[in-house]
Amino acid sequence: MSQLFRSNRPDPARRAGLDRELQSLEKQATTASPGYETQYMNRAGNLCVEAGQPQRALAYFGRAIDAYLESGRFSAAEVLCNRVIKIAPEAVRARCTLAWLSIGRGYHGGPNRELDDYVRAARRTGMGPLAARQLCMMAEAATSTELRERIAEHLLDLGETEEADRVFGMVFSERNGLRSAPVEDEGKLWSQLLRAALMGPQELKEKRVSVGEGAGGDPGLPSLG
Repeated sequence: MSQLFRSNRPDPARRAGLDRELQSLEKQATTASPGYETQYMNRAGNLCVEAGQPQRALAYFGRAIDAYLESGRFSAAEVLCNRVIKIAPEAVRARCTLAWLSIGRGYHGGPNRELDDYVRAARRTGMGPLAARQLCMMAEAATSTELRERIAEHLLDLGETEEADRVFGMVFSERNGLRSAPVEDEGKLWSQLLRAALMGPQELKEKRVSVGEGAGGDPGLPSLG
């Protein structure tokens, strides 16, 4: 990763110049029309990359990704998430967003690379418990029993046996006609995707997420108490 950035530390004058440019871009982003602030956040991120300040760049790119998601520009969010991963391969939140976007596009069988990559990155960085909470929300949002089963396997690998059993139970019930399969509702799915993808680590820590059933046996939303 170090090869992506300049190795020399910026001198005080260069750093001051960067700070002035970033402050100007911040101001322009604040006054920009909704959806147009991303160009300033991206420019700020690029300047930080060029200055050899990756963590500062990632903060700006993260804000741009959130803005893309909030304005429904999911393809742009996906492109930027992939760029973030090239800069920082262990960027867990970017991988989480890609997993959610993959679910939003629909599951048509086969391995879900984005989901697998997200869980692996979370485990490597010690964020398995937070990933488990996201996986519970993904299990509620997914309309494919095969994908639910894949999520349950990941929960089991993360040591979340109780939640894994609940998801496996949902899969068993749906496959044996004991529970109606979830109805595909694109609007509801993307609403869930947006809510979950925008959750930061602290918010996830403060939420209680559990897989369960809503009234009448229909799939319920995660319990976010």
